[in-house]
Amino acid sequence: MNWLTITLIAIPAALLIAFLIYRNQKDEKQFEEELKSDYSKPRNEEGDIEVDELTKNVH
Repeated sequence: MNWLTITLIAIPAALLIAFLIYRNQKDEKQFEEELKSDYSKPRNEEGDIEVDELTKNVH
């Protein structure tokens, strides 16, 4: 094969792989942040009550 053809295929392929790796890491960080914000935090102590439990007792 011709070296020019190999080079013209290899450079864009390497750039595509680098872009996909970069994008995957960025998406993974974004996904982890979404999981952290959606996950309800556990109670600090056994005696703590949730806001939902407090409103149930008022009615």
